[in-house]
Amino acid sequence: MRKLGFLILASLLIVGTMSAQDASRAAKSIDSKTAGTYTGQKKKGVIHGQGTYKWDNGDVYEGSFKDGKIDGYGTYKWADGDVYQGYFKEGKQEGQGTAYYAKKNNLFEGTWHDGKRNGKGKLQWSNGDVYEGDWVDDDRTGEGVFLAADGDEYRGHYVKNERNGQGTYTYNNGDVYVGNWVNGEKEGQGVYTFANGAVYEGSFVLSKFEGEGKYTSKNGSVYVGNFHNDRRHGYGVYTTVSGSRLAGNWNNNKYMGEGDSASARSIMTSLKTAIFAQGTITPFGIGLIVFAILSFGWFVFRAIKPSKK
Repeated sequence: MRKLGFLILASLLIVGTMSAQDASRAAKSIDSKTAGTYTGQKKKGVIHGQGTYKWDNGDVYEGSFKDGKIDGYGTYKWADGDVYQGYFKEGKQEGQGTAYYAKKNNLFEGTWHDGKRNGKGKLQWSNGDVYEGDWVDDDRTGEGVFLAADGDEYRGHYVKNERNGQGTYTYNNGDVYVGNWVNGEKEGQGVYTFANGAVYEGSFVLSKFEGEGKYTSKNGSVYVGNFHNDRRHGYGVYTTVSGSRLAGNWNNNKYMGEGDSASARSIMTSLKTAIFAQGTITPFGIGLIVFAILSFGWFVFRAIKPSKK
């Protein structure tokens, strides 16, 4: 019933009135400096119990008071149309509550702490976008799900309202990205699967294929090597479905031939693959590092050891 009452209240607000930004707002205090009128219960001359306080600037609170402060369940309406309905503690939003932001016509339902959105909550934008998940001090931070009105979907980690960390983004055309994000951009290691079946696995920079990666086309041909700006660029090996190979340098997806450094690049690529596998160092790599450390120590020892006369 409380939720239904709030929705009826919100629907009666004048759409388009000026409002503050879509964020938590502080309720006005009630003290000797406050200009307003109160109607309701009191205890020993102090506002206490159920009542209504109207500030001269147009703000109105109706609900529970305790020892001269807004405390308990109630509805606070700002003069510009924003509304909060829920629980308060010593004048600040605390616990479950629903906020309506008049200017943007957005709605938030969730938990509050110390006057800000904290914990679990759901924000619905007027354009149909929805976020549901974790909040920290008014920011989307933690695990959450974003459902766009156009059909896009993101499930993963947020930091200060941006996709950060591991997450999965499903596009409305059927493409899917699973991997790391930095400030809303695909960054680091990830896998991008196209709706037609093609797959890219590798490094991303600013949401572009950048660095080392593997691209498997929808017909089964495979390219393993360097990318730049979403294109094969640098050294790489292209293998067709029939098994034929092109190994050498590439420039904006165009094969340029082996070149003078193709053999050296091939050796380095093979060595790197032998040392690292799936992001972790191999036993061969560990042995190679130990051998290098021991060799270095031996040469240092020989250099500082006094010679016998």
